[in-house]
Amino acid sequence: MRSDLRLIPFFADLSDDVILAIEKYCRREHYSRGELVFAEGDFGDRMYVIQSGQVKVVSERNGAERIFSYLNPGNFFGETALLTGEPRNAGVRVVIDSDLISLGRQELQELIETYPSIAVELSRELSRRLTRQIQNPVQQEELNIVAVVGPQAPVLAEQVAKITGEEVFLFDLGGLGNMPVDQATLSLSGVQLARGGQNLTADELPARLSSLVQEYFWVILAIPLRPSLLTIKAIDLADVTIQLADTPERWLTQAATRNFLVIKPEPKRIARLARKIARRQIGLALSSGGARGLAHIGVLEVFEQERIPVDILATASMGAIVGALYASDVPLDEITQVARLMQRQTNLFKGFSMWDVGIPPRSGLVRGVKTLEYFRKILRNKNFEDLEIPLTVVSCDVITGEEVLFDQGPIADAVRASISMIGIFEPPKIGDHFLVDGGTVNPVPTSILKDKRADIIVASSVIPGLSDRMHRKQQLKTGKAPNVFAILTGALEIMESEIIRQRAESIDVMIQPEVARFTITDFDRVEEIIQAGRTAAQRAAPQLHQLLAPHPRVKSYAA
Repeated sequence: MRSDLRLIPFFADLSDDVILAIEKYCRREHYSRGELVFAEGDFGDRMYVIQSGQVKVVSERNGAERIFSYLNPGNFFGETALLTGEPRNAGVRVVIDSDLISLGRQELQELIETYPSIAVELSRELSRRLTRQIQNPVQQEELNIVAVVGPQAPVLAEQVAKITGEEVFLFDLGGLGNMPVDQATLSLSGVQLARGGQNLTADELPARLSSLVQEYFWVILAIPLRPSLLTIKAIDLADVTIQLADTPERWLTQAATRNFLVIKPEPKRIARLARKIARRQIGLALSSGGARGLAHIGVLEVFEQERIPVDILATASMGAIVGALYASDVPLDEITQVARLMQRQTNLFKGFSMWDVGIPPRSGLVRGVKTLEYFRKILRNKNFEDLEIPLTVVSCDVITGEEVLFDQGPIADAVRASISMIGIFEPPKIGDHFLVDGGTVNPVPTSILKDKRADIIVASSVIPGLSDRMHRKQQLKTGKAPNVFAILTGALEIMESEIIRQRAESIDVMIQPEVARFTITDFDRVEEIIQAGRTAAQRAAPQLHQLLAPHPRVKSYAA
């Protein structure tokens, strides 16, 4: 064991007599991925040094995992409870199959008393660890080992390197076969390719990976389509397994028991996948706002011109119409044409109006049957499951007041529910819910983006403050009482403003088109409203580019 101890950085500078003494006291232990070395609150009777593998220091109280650090070969853990006699203040769970060397409480105390140099090494590492924890007390789960089935693995590796600015190690375990790969081009893009990995045994792979993750933030394993002991082990050790194909292989669905994704091997989808892995997904919330919401079209136009991607959409009311069309892959010029037709489509006196008046009015002036038919037509009868961009549509249960979210099933039904202004539309019944305008409960639904794990949260809000709204200023000047429609819309505006104030979430970029001069029924001013969206998005573009720019991290090595 002496030669093995010398290879561990923590022991490397100790004298031969110290190494000999440690050798007598320590014992080897092996843990597989997912195993708990010890739990938070356990009595501490041993400390551990990592010979190979990787572990994470975690708190798992109330079923929620909080990660404090990842530890690699040469790091040690569990010493605090031994020195203080207090229970473990965190648990340790294995990430990559690990070989550990452990020392008991009594043995450690004897070694420190006899060889003070051990205490010096302990204090140095504890100081470094404390500094790192102060800088970053809680970490996100790392997705740095990715198993990929499909010949496009090099494309994904290049995308990850491009997005992050960090070097990627592409390890071919036989998945690339005899496919020619331009290693020089890969190297220039930040990808280091190593072939011949299929010659490793399954038992050798964990140690190899534990070495690689010390040097690279990203290790992509190109594995073959057919199963073997090596590929099964690679999938077991990977943080995420991806098959680049139209349909999944059955054995993969059984072998990849966690974080398994099947992505069509198309450039846009692979780029979106790379952003997901690199935690650079952009989530865009499109607010409610009636005709003002047409400004979202201008925002999306600028996103496309500036090549700012949209990875997740959360929408309410008018934002749901624009967002659903965009997520359905309807070109922006066609969405603009839909907007231009809205003046006539929402006119009760036109023969092809999408409004159908209920006589006598029951729970709303408009029945909404023709509205639903119209949405089915322009959305091409698509379901949420058909969309390239994940979409969530917000509505509200008018009886319970709860927020109702749609992200599966027919899109048209969800949009019809989300635009149902109280008093104007009859609330549709979907499941057990009678549903009204999503803006009444979550007018700028950034909270959904947070729940969907968007990394960069952007809001396009066309809801001006009450004091900024032009029609309110004019109403104050006249001194006349508002009509019934103005009372209904005014109440909704007050409600929206209060909800926004109370539900303000952390937003990375807020895009606020200047639309206070428009009313929610100004569908005859489409071009002006869309231009307001363009102008606001152009102001925000530099900030978005800065957030998307590569920010390579510095790799900290084990002491």
